Amino acid sequence: MPTSPLQRGVWFNEQLAALGPAYTVAVTVDLRGRVDVGRLARACTLLARSHPLLTAACLNLDGLPWLAIGAHPLALDVAAVTAGTVRDRVDRAVRTRFDLSAGPLARVRWYAVGADHGVLVLAAHHLIVDGQSKEILLRGLADHYRHDAATGRAVDPSPPATAGHRTPPDGAVAAACEYWWRNPPRPVDLHPGGGPRVAETVVRALARRTRARLADATAEWGVTRFEVLLTVLLGCLARDGPTRVAIEMSVRSPAEAGLTGMYVNELPLTFPPPAGGSFAATLATVRARLRELYAHRTVPLATCRPGSRPFLATAPLSVSYRRIAPDPIFDGLTAEVDWSAGNAVARNDLHVVIADGDRTHVTFQFPSSPGARHRADALIDRFLAVLDRSLTAPQAALVRPSEVPPPWT
Repeated sequence: MPTSPLQRGVWFNEQLAALGPAYTVAVTVDLRGRVDVGRLARACTLLARSHPLLTAACLNLDGLPWLAIGAHPLALDVAAVTAGTVRDRVDRAVRTRFDLSAGPLARVRWYAVGADHGVLVLAAHHLIVDGQSKEILLRGLADHYRHDAATGRAVDPSPPATAGHRTPPDGAVAAACEYWWRNPPRPVDLHPGGGPRVAETVVRALARRTRARLADATAEWGVTRFEVLLTVLLGCLARDGPTRVAIEMSVRSPAEAGLTGMYVNELPLTFPPPAGGSFAATLATVRARLRELYAHRTVPLATCRPGSRPFLATAPLSVSYRRIAPDPIFDGLTAEVDWSAGNAVARNDLHVVIADGDRTHVTFQFPSSPGARHRADALIDRFLAVLDRSLTAPQAALVRPSEVPPPWT
């Protein structure tokens, strides 16, 4: 199967430098209860039937990547671990790179801590999955385990596999080229030396009262939750000059809503500094800039700017926002899902992941360095404080002159 332009960009980066697990996408599930391992293994087999990309390897044919579907079965790897070693084993499973040509590009591992407890790891290469794919696959696995895993019948088979994001039509490319001519980006090069940087993360959950205020405010103001959260983040990072942000955007069509694949495009956007304006005014500016960019979300940046150097991120700051449905139900088990399981690789100065569902978690991922965690803690605490203030008083200044931003580079 041929690959899409976005997939070819990811593949090229992998050929250019030793990126380790930079493109590994993973989700982990802490399961409590007695797991039927045989049933879980059969569920993995059925999951691969519904999503054939999970059986793929990526082959170099005459200098271009092709996906070899069905090259490898999706097998469940089972290991017994102790409570003291399970976290290390899970981290290694999430942070182990994929051999693209050898395949497979997906792995499922079950780490049994005891008879009634264990951790499930589902990981895949970004060539065949995006953030939404994690939810699709985990729910599919739970459905197969819950319903028909014992009978060998698939549940709600998905449409035939596709490579992911399709090549956009000429008209969309022409419009995007004109947009980027008016808004020239400055892509971030690969980290000096070509290799990935070790990452650290800090995570905070929005308080229940903050979530309620956010829901009421977005309904009253006619804006999205992402627009509000991004505006607050920009205010916390404001300096004298503009702020460049890479926005991860889904390019799925309604027909592709249930498919796995790389249906995501990351595009850079430059925002002017708030300059003492109110939160409401800054929110209107952010919303307008985002809406203008959304019209070109299906066109890869490199399509419009030939000769662009490869990059792991298109801006020093990147933001990913996903709405998460309730955790999947595994028959007879209690499941706690970590949707933001990290691969311990920093691809730019700061990557912000917002997982918004029954709970709202904000994750900051950044290169490890002396004092970095202290600065990140200060920044994320400031983010939560400014969010509460802005929801309560939207006409107040987003950035107060008396406030000193946390040190961040």
